[in-house]
Amino acid sequence: MKEPVFDQIVDSLSDALITVDRNKKIVIWNKMAQTMFGYDRAGMEEVGIEAIIPPVYRQRHRDGYEAFIGSIAARSSYVSESHEFEGLRRNGEVFPIELTHSLVKLDERDFFITAIVRDISLRKNYELMRERFERITRHDLKNKLVIICLAAQRLAKGLNSEEKSKAGKYMEIILEESRGTLELLDSARGLIALETGEYKRKDETIELAGLLGRKAEQLRPVATARGVKIVFHDLTDRKIILQADRALLERAIENLLKNAIEAEDRGNSVDMTLKDGEGAAAVLDIHNGGKPIPENIQDRLFSAYVTHGKNEGTGLGLYSTKLILETIHGWPISFRSGSGGTTFTVRIGSICGPV
Repeated sequence: MKEPVFDQIVDSLSDALITVDRNKKIVIWNKMAQTMFGYDRAGMEEVGIEAIIPPVYRQRHRDGYEAFIGSIAARSSYVSESHEFEGLRRNGEVFPIELTHSLVKLDERDFFITAIVRDISLRKNYELMRERFERITRHDLKNKLVIICLAAQRLAKGLNSEEKSKAGKYMEIILEESRGTLELLDSARGLIALETGEYKRKDETIELAGLLGRKAEQLRPVATARGVKIVFHDLTDRKIILQADRALLERAIENLLKNAIEAEDRGNSVDMTLKDGEGAAAVLDIHNGGKPIPENIQDRLFSAYVTHGKNEGTGLGLYSTKLILETIHGWPISFRSGSGGTTFTVRIGSICGPV
């Protein structure tokens, strides 16, 4: 391979590629190495390779290097596993790296050592944020919600029959929403796992119409409090039994129903319709009237942090719903929105068989 082509390939790498000879003279120092550490090749040759190693680790590096050199006679080649270390930028910043090194040996005295270095600062920051988020949700917020839930239960027990009839639906909402929020906090790690592809689907055998009907009943008090009805229409002539992750599926359906309830005008109804569909076990439509979704956000409605019409919305509901339905279950979700309202459609598959 011609040298200019080789240099272009090396410089196109997204990781730093650093090669030294037996005298620690730099043979390869690609563009990413320059970007990552702040030295061009001439500058790196001037200060020496130890300049990118934090001072606290330099003696360990020297000892390790000498031990490695001492073992070369017994090696024909070598590739290490990936290890996490810290690097030092020219501006003095210490940052986390992932490093793999290898040996190319021509003879006993002619060899080259190559390091592939990846900057993992973003990954480490993400892990730190996740740890903090989990600590907050699993302890601080969860403890407060447990207290609210217990207080609501005790209050409900202390009401007489007349008081219960007046306040019952609101107590039910408090209890249901407290429990739902606790479940949501418990599943916070699940959303992260969904995004990173780490989530392991927990399939159960589910009778679809029964699950949808129960979810509609659970959210009926929420709808009633907003002056809205939920109507479930099962237009299929059979039981649809399928394999799905029940907890995630219920979460997705609840997100869609709550959005529809919040968007619907008082006095109207949200319609959830299960029907047959070509190429799918069934098709689920969730429709609400009210104002259409603004056109300027329709093309990114399923993106994270996009919200509409909710003062306290996080913009994660539809984002997680799409992950659950499409990424985890392989069921496409789409929507149409206009003067007649908004309809979300889920083409449900993976059918086990009709009963």
